[in-house]
Amino acid sequence: MTVLACCPASAVFGVFAGLISFGRIRASNGKLVGSRLALTCAIASFVIGIMSWGIGDRFQSAGRGSMNSEVRVAMDQFLTGTVDPNAWWTGVDPKALLAFQQTVRERFGPLKISSVTQTEIAMSLKSTAQFRMMLESPDIQTVASVTTDLITDSATFLPTIRIRSIEIRIPSDQTSQETESAMTFPAKDDSAMPDTLPKQ
Repeated sequence: MTVLACCPASAVFGVFAGLISFGRIRASNGKLVGSRLALTCAIASFVIGIMSWGIGDRFQSAGRGSMNSEVRVAMDQFLTGTVDPNAWWTGVDPKALLAFQQTVRERFGPLKISSVTQTEIAMSLKSTAQFRMMLESPDIQTVASVTTDLITDSATFLPTIRIRSIEIRIPSDQTSQETESAMTFPAKDDSAMPDTLPKQ
């Protein structure tokens, strides 16, 4: 358990196993040996567990900050019309995305991102994350929701994002139809579609 103490759950078991062993050895009146080893393993499990918990927390915070930064850059590119053809997007129809981008710019004008917040993350074989961001222009303020796939960066081993869908809320004074409340660009599950956009 001490060897596996880099996992905080294993560290807890390592501490308890070491302390229980130490107690039984002391209570055996010399029939059992190894009290020093048991106590050393309990202490080592505790120290390693605390260190791994702290490192894991920092790693998670760094990963969250990295993803928030990446989704901001990707959406900045989307809103300004300078979409990177080699990054950020997956499973989308490039022509449809460019048409959606043009529609957003025509409807809202120039938009800037004022804040990005990660609202949900689902870790599995195909992990996803959702982000909420405030979009602002001189005339309006609105909210966008972005759904992403998470992949691991082979250089940093931190999660990085690939955008799969976008939803932009339409302010009530910007639409004449009550039922129209959002502009969406849903994900396409067609594996034949390219994962990058053509150069503009």
